[in-house]
Amino acid sequence: MKFVEVQDLEVINSALDFDTPDCHVIGGCDLYTTKAAGTDKKLYKSINKHLHSMHQDNVLLSSSLSPPSFSPPSEFASFGKSYDESTIDGAMVSSSIGASPFGPLDQVSSRKTFAYLIAVLNASHPDHDFSSLRPIDFKRERNSTQVINAFNNTLFGVGMPVPPRLWEVLDSHIDLRDCVLYSHTPSPSFLADEPGTIWSMMWFFFNKKRKRVAYLFLKGRRHAHHRGSMSMDGRAKDAALALGEGEGEGDEMDYGSDDEIVGDLELDD
Repeated sequence: MKFVEVQDLEVINSALDFDTPDCHVIGGCDLYTTKAAGTDKKLYKSINKHLHSMHQDNVLLSSSLSPPSFSPPSEFASFGKSYDESTIDGAMVSSSIGASPFGPLDQVSSRKTFAYLIAVLNASHPDHDFSSLRPIDFKRERNSTQVINAFNNTLFGVGMPVPPRLWEVLDSHIDLRDCVLYSHTPSPSFLADEPGTIWSMMWFFFNKKRKRVAYLFLKGRRHAHHRGSMSMDGRAKDAALALGEGEGEGDEMDYGSDDEIVGDLELDD
């Protein structure tokens, strides 16, 4: 991923670094392109291979659990119920094979989108390796209004207003109506590795047409642990600069076919 430095986002990010009586809040929005940089291609290929292998294992598992062919028991007919093979024994596995917040994992586009988010997290948190995350560790957000409200309410909850024009500025760079949204709640082990971190929230806006991912985040840290430390935003920039900043360099990782992302995103008025 390549970090895109945007001046109006920097102004907003500065406003999202503040003290409250209970903690210090660090937040911001980092913009990336999906063009591969540095070790990204190796990461993408590794993730793609792992997910493809996992999907194949699930297919084999489903085949081994599928029941032998037989006529449905008479009791199914007596109660007027239709016979559904997927409800017998372990064959139910077949109904959920490949399902994930990104769509079926046998589709190239689903695996690609998941890989993009892992690359964003690795670039934004260079002290952590998120390669072990699974697709089910993310949540598909079906409505942008829910994400906006969650972010705004978190700020209101710690006594801070939403920075002026935050959503207008973000929309100008990512086109919210064309985005697919995801969220991730870090595990307790991640929080334990971030000394003094009380809570952390992460959202991702993926615009396939513009080949961009916006990473929006908020976290609260105890005052004693924040002093003298570098913010997440600063680490993200340093990591991105090390990889090579700018949209004009590198190539988007090519997985082969370019399937459409499953589902539509509605932007509520």
